[in-house]
Amino acid sequence: MSDEPALSVRPVRDRRPLSVQVYDRLVEALRENGHPGDPIAPEIELAAQLGVSRTVLREALRLLEEDGIIERGADPRRRQLAHPSARPPAFNAPLEEMLRATGRMRVDVVRTERLTSTNWSRVLLELDDAEDELLCRESLFHVDGEPVASAVEFVPTREGAVPLALVDRADGAPQTLLASLGAQFRARCVPSLWRMGAAGSAGSRTGFKQVPRGHLTSLTTVLSKSGRPVFLAKYLIRLDAAVLVVGEDPDGPDPLTLDSL
Repeated sequence: MSDEPALSVRPVRDRRPLSVQVYDRLVEALRENGHPGDPIAPEIELAAQLGVSRTVLREALRLLEEDGIIERGADPRRRQLAHPSARPPAFNAPLEEMLRATGRMRVDVVRTERLTSTNWSRVLLELDDAEDELLCRESLFHVDGEPVASAVEFVPTREGAVPLALVDRADGAPQTLLASLGAQFRARCVPSLWRMGAAGSAGSRTGFKQVPRGHLTSLTTVLSKSGRPVFLAKYLIRLDAAVLVVGEDPDGPDPLTLDSL
């Protein structure tokens, strides 16, 4: 851990949801002043600096951990700016190929639209311009009519980043954005972030509003091409209803279930 003092942040002041403001303030402080291993101030001190409750702060910290921006230190009660992962799992398959279930699985595309980047997507996709446009797709996975996974994926629309023509050509096909980009695109990408953790509320995800808290696992992934991030996804997965296969080897798949976590 660094010997530098814990990072300080400015209080939140605007009308956006408090957890979003806290997330943005922390990301701002970490990007401007932080180095891997720099400590995050204790919750009581940090909540006082930001002028928010510890409940709000913990939600923002949970999201930062999910996204691989911060991590637990040697003392698990303390957090620090995350060190870059030297060897993230070499798996860049779409969720359709990673998810297994005993029943019949169906993928529904909820929406495909162009959006202005948020602070979260700018950080993980390393975008410079707040006005950068992203193509977003939300997909819902069902097994025998029961929702088991939700995917929200983003790619930059700048020229040359991704083969958007393939997405347009596959318009209407029931598949995730990464699947529609094709195997050749995926073969040129490498995972630069692959982070799993317990997920919080899924109320903002279509079809997941009734899923009980504590039943979801979050998977955040970033794929890079030629050293530059070109794909971002956040998956919510019910590991009580499906199996996530994260690699293949001669001895068979290495599945992730609730019992294996």
